[in-house]
Amino acid sequence: MNILVLEQSRVQQIILNAMFKENNLHPEFVESYAAAIEAIDKNDYDFIFSGYSLPDGNGVDIGRHLREMGVSRPGIVLLTTEDKESIVKEALAAGITRILFRSSTHELQTFIKELADSDMNFEELSGKVLLIDDDRTMTELMMAVMKNIGFECDVRRSGEQALTLFAEQEFDLIVADYFLEGEMNGLDVVNLVRQMGGKKSRVPIIVISGQADRDKRLEILKSGANDYIDKPIIPEELQVRAYNMLVQKKLFDRVEGQRLDLQKMAMTDSLTGLYNRHFLSDIAPKRMAEARRHETDLTLMVIDIDHFKAVNDTHGHDKGDEVLRSFASLLKQSCRQEDIAIRLGGEEFLLILPHCSKPGATEKAEKLRKDAMRLCPGGVAVTISIGVACVEHELLSAAKQENRFEIEFGDIFSAADQAVYKAKNAGRNRVEFLPLDNK
Repeated sequence: MNILVLEQSRVQQIILNAMFKENNLHPEFVESYAAAIEAIDKNDYDFIFSGYSLPDGNGVDIGRHLREMGVSRPGIVLLTTEDKESIVKEALAAGITRILFRSSTHELQTFIKELADSDMNFEELSGKVLLIDDDRTMTELMMAVMKNIGFECDVRRSGEQALTLFAEQEFDLIVADYFLEGEMNGLDVVNLVRQMGGKKSRVPIIVISGQADRDKRLEILKSGANDYIDKPIIPEELQVRAYNMLVQKKLFDRVEGQRLDLQKMAMTDSLTGLYNRHFLSDIAPKRMAEARRHETDLTLMVIDIDHFKAVNDTHGHDKGDEVLRSFASLLKQSCRQEDIAIRLGGEEFLLILPHCSKPGATEKAEKLRKDAMRLCPGGVAVTISIGVACVEHELLSAAKQENRFEIEFGDIFSAADQAVYKAKNAGRNRVEFLPLDNK
């Protein structure tokens, strides 16, 4: 696998080279934009890694250069220390296919390892391709090429038919002729796919056309196509380009999946499977902002398992863990789709209930309290104390009209926390509601 690394820092070169060598990859290093362009003109690279800051430009310029030249785009990975939205938007618009932050060493190491693992033979890769072409002879040729490397194909003659199928099924690659049956052309297909958002919008697209002029190539690449092939098609060229697109997509999918798994692990309590405090710090301002914007009720319940220390002391920590898991399962079952259950730590839990008024919250809390008494996990009787606080839509509406938003998520949480202590001091196994003062 041919890899070019554009990095001006000698220290970073040493660090990156060690990561690559560990995975039996041997990249070529250059230190400037000019040197990179010269290397790209002479060699065919599978991936390009570039730092953002360069002595004669920046890493985004590489993607922009390849698009403007109509060159078949390799995977371009931008390495940066700055997590700025402007840089991300600039990079994606220029054709950068992956952005990695230098601070996340593990993510970079994982990506390089996956890159090494993806250097495989045609026989080891499978995928599903959507072919869009109204020429039967051309379609049969492309299907034969795809079948030769183990790809499954679905064929549609028009952009309209293809997009309907694409919305219903998962594909790894789209190959579309520029001119199609119906009102849409290949460029329209590219634009609409890129507007879909989410995973579907990132599916690689190869456009085929008999118009081999430079302006047409630029138009297609700038619209969001990943590659461009001139007619007449050379089967070997289509095979290599389609394969390379699939390799890149499979690699990025795996890395993205690992990133999401790590993110989920960081946000989830390992014992109960509920969200944790780290997730709370992320979701709290969002739920508060939604309640303000739409002027809807927002209720919090702070829940404490009564005498939990005695459970651990009497029955042991394994039994205590069983109690926690059993109660967490009850919380999950009691949640609506929009509700969020969080383990704050120890035997303390939190329920975030959007669109839930005081009467509804009180009823829900009482039901939860009674359901907990029926649990008896491992023969251990369980009771809970619940503190409830609610910011109602009338209060948010009044604050909005007066152009003041003094009520914060922390205010509701503090009230619910005080309410649960009130419940515990009043004998436990009860629900207490604490009004939220109108500030």
